[in-house]
Amino acid sequence: MKKSLTASCLCKGVKIKTNGRHRNVSNCHCIQCRKTHGIYGAYSNVKDKDIKYLNKKTLTWFKSSKNAKRGFCNKCGASIFFKFKNTDNISIAAGMFDKPTKLKTMRNIFIGSKSDFYKITDRLPKFNKYPKN
Repeated sequence: MKKSLTASCLCKGVKIKTNGRHRNVSNCHCIQCRKTHGIYGAYSNVKDKDIKYLNKKTLTWFKSSKNAKRGFCNKCGASIFFKFKNTDNISIAAGMFDKPTKLKTMRNIFIGSKSDFYKITDRLPKFNKYPKN
């Protein structure tokens, strides 16, 4: 869905404006998202070219695996981005967007890795890995 949204971390050291097509939200239950967010990660994504950085002075990138990196604020600690190598898409933590987003949660992924202290009770599609679509 095409839209324009603004997003920022808690301290506003990282602030962006997005334009273009935003993917609806995926709830990711993989071990990396659990360790990064303290629970699952909820991400939308856009093309790299559709992000304008209004402020990025506290943005730091962490190579979280051989295939991906994560962007976070080095001041307030907010987890903001997830990016696979060699792609032109970037995932943005949906909680960073200012309201209203008009985004919808569309699925749960990596459900086999979820923690045992919560249940997935929604009726959204569930996947053990990242779906191809």
